[in-house]
Amino acid sequence: MPKSRPVTSPFGLAFLDVMACGLGAVTLIFMLVKYNTNVSEAETDHGNLDSEIAEMRAEQEASEQQLAELVAEYRSLTKQTEDQQIRMASRVDQEEGKEKKLQQLRLEVQALEKAAEELKQAKSEEPAPIIESPGPTQHHLLGIRVEGKRILILIDSSSSMTNSRIVDIVTTQVSDDATKQKAPKWQRTLRAVNWIIERVPEGSQYMIVFYAKRADFLIGNRWIKSNDSKQTQRAMKALSDLVPNGSTNLHSAIEFIIRQSINPSNIYLITDGLPTLGPIPKLTTLASLGCNPTEFSKSTISGACRLALFVGARELYNTNIKASLNTILMPLEGDPHAIYSYWTLASNNGGTVTSPGVGWP
Repeated sequence: MPKSRPVTSPFGLAFLDVMACGLGAVTLIFMLVKYNTNVSEAETDHGNLDSEIAEMRAEQEASEQQLAELVAEYRSLTKQTEDQQIRMASRVDQEEGKEKKLQQLRLEVQALEKAAEELKQAKSEEPAPIIESPGPTQHHLLGIRVEGKRILILIDSSSSMTNSRIVDIVTTQVSDDATKQKAPKWQRTLRAVNWIIERVPEGSQYMIVFYAKRADFLIGNRWIKSNDSKQTQRAMKALSDLVPNGSTNLHSAIEFIIRQSINPSNIYLITDGLPTLGPIPKLTTLASLGCNPTEFSKSTISGACRLALFVGARELYNTNIKASLNTILMPLEGDPHAIYSYWTLASNNGGTVTSPGVGWP
């Protein structure tokens, strides 16, 4: 007889199904809750990162702006420093130049003082072959007649033409141009030029050349008629604008007259003493006058060497120029050989030398 199958309760199976479904539902709930939590945290983290990136970008922009400002400030400070260095270097150069010039002036003063001492010692032996005007005159200058068809007025425009005393010359030399132009001896020189021009004979012509270290025409290589008032005014204006400055190179003036083929019939030279610059004379001349050749490489020069320079210029004149030379010798302290030297030059060509009185012209 077959065995009977056990009876299964339908309630038990249903209960198991319910429990399985409940467990699955609980599991699904846990999974959904966990997913939502992860998503929320991820969104929160992403938001925080965006905020931090924005802050970092803002800080970077601020840093870049600050860096740009610092670079600009650095460049500005660098430029200011460079400008200050340039100005300082310029001041140093100026001070060195002033110091060098002052030292040179001191040496020149010493040399001039030495020359003044030589003048005092030689005063008793100084020749006086000229006649001085006794005082001011409006119509003539004793010893000089303005004559000739082509009259060259040769003007010494060196530094010494500003004053008669050495101390005053040195003081004026370091002054501005206006002070040099207003110096008393230079103003007297301008009046002397005007005096000569006013007495140029009718039908004659004149020309003006000035010289210091070098020579040049005052208003060009042209002869001016005695009655040409327009050109005369132009010449006097150019002369009033001229600034007396530099050394005296008589040799260069004579060379200029020769080189430019001026060919004057009469020369009227306005100067105040022997030259201080020029080519080194012959050794025989230097030896005979007691001049040391090494002096020509220094900033000062003795009276003997100045005389040697004059001798060289005189030889050049006598060899190449036939015009008579008339010299108006303005006063200068410490130049004892000037009068006699210019007299020897004038006597060879029928000229004259005059040392005008204090009131002339």
